[in-house]
Amino acid sequence: MSNSPAIFSFSAILELLSALVVVLLVFLGLIWVLRRLQPSLGGGQHGALHIVASLPLGARERLLLIQLGEQQLLLGVTPAGITLLHTLEAALPEAQVSPPAPFAGWLHKAMERRSPGRWKSANGKAEEQHSDSSSP
Repeated sequence: MSNSPAIFSFSAILELLSALVVVLLVFLGLIWVLRRLQPSLGGGQHGALHIVASLPLGARERLLLIQLGEQQLLLGVTPAGITLLHTLEAALPEAQVSPPAPFAGWLHKAMERRSPGRWKSANGKAEEQHSDSSSP
C-alpha cells in the first residue's frame, strides 16, 4: 500500500462543502441585487401602472391596453418599438375588456391535439377521443 493522501478525508469534504456554500451565497446575493435594481423583473402590478389586456397580432407583435392612473393607453408593440395608438380619458367598462384565456383550457386543447387520448376536462369529467381505426 502506498502513502497517498485520502481523497475522501473529513477536511476535503469540509472544504468542498464550504466552497459550495460560498458559491450559493454569491448566487443568491446576485439575484437579490438584480431584483433591487430592476423591480419590473418580479412581474405584477406596480402602483397605478398595469397591463389591462393584451392581444397578440403576430409572432412578435401585440396590442396592449395599459392602465395609467385614470387613463388607459392603447399601445402597439413590435420588434421595432412601441407606438401609442390611442389614449382613452376614461377607463373602458370591465365588460368590454376581454380577460386572457385560461391557461388550463389552452393546455387541455394543446394536449388533445398533440396526443389523442384520455384527459380530464375542467369540470372533472373524463373525455376520450376515439380513433377511426378498428382492431381485428
